[in-house]
Amino acid sequence: MRWTATSAALSLVLAAVSRAQEPATVLLRLHPRVGDTLHMVLDQRTEVNAVPVAGAPASARPVRTAIAIHSQTIVRSVLGASTVVVTIVDSVRLSSSDAHAAARAADTQRALEGQQMELQLGADGRVESARDARGALVPRQVADAMAAMPAVFPQKAVHVGEQWTRELALPASGPLAGPGSGRAKATFRLDSLGRRGSVAFVSMRGDILPESGGAVALSGSIAGTMQLDRNRGWMTESRVLVTLESLVTPPLASGLAPMRFLTRVTQHLSTMDKR
Repeated sequence: MRWTATSAALSLVLAAVSRAQEPATVLLRLHPRVGDTLHMVLDQRTEVNAVPVAGAPASARPVRTAIAIHSQTIVRSVLGASTVVVTIVDSVRLSSSDAHAAARAADTQRALEGQQMELQLGADGRVESARDARGALVPRQVADAMAAMPAVFPQKAVHVGEQWTRELALPASGPLAGPGSGRAKATFRLDSLGRRGSVAFVSMRGDILPESGGAVALSGSIAGTMQLDRNRGWMTESRVLVTLESLVTPPLASGLAPMRFLTRVTQHLSTMDKR
């Protein structure tokens, strides 16, 4: 009888320990505090190579473009599951190995610097609406580029090791720009939690899919890592690598040969508190 009682007690202890070791679910959400001012640095580098296809001339040297955007985001209000922020572009640095693009760099920098935009962001990071300083609606691709906060968070609480799938748009003029337009179908995974659960480490991997009916045959992949400060409710760092292959087939009447482009985009986003 004593042995039976001891065994039963030991079983209860082991069961309790087992339950304690089970991964708890956490909710990954965008929920900054009103009044927060966050400084964001977006560093993106793009390399485009033209690859010969049958009957096409030899390819030229790759075109390399680099852009660094320093901005600040001020949290104006929190409305239920939405957050309203104002993003101000402090400075832009753009360079390109292409002579024509380099000539336009100064104009682009002047156009972007000082720009202000009011964004309404969903709890999953999605841009719900965007307006400029005059209150006019901003095109979706511009809003996504300025937000630098893709809709990556899951719709429900997840545990360490759990995966979820989201689709991300690749606007023609956004941070993940490339020849043609498409979307990324990516699988995200909560890899681990740090600092007693206050920091979430997430990885991502997926494929680039062309938009239906598009004039450009597009394919590729996307991979990256990101960190979420769960106390602040904001993404503090992300690194993304996008590789694209696009085949542009001009109309037969143009007499131009098809062109294949290989594009590699690396992007690093970091966020800091106001100093």
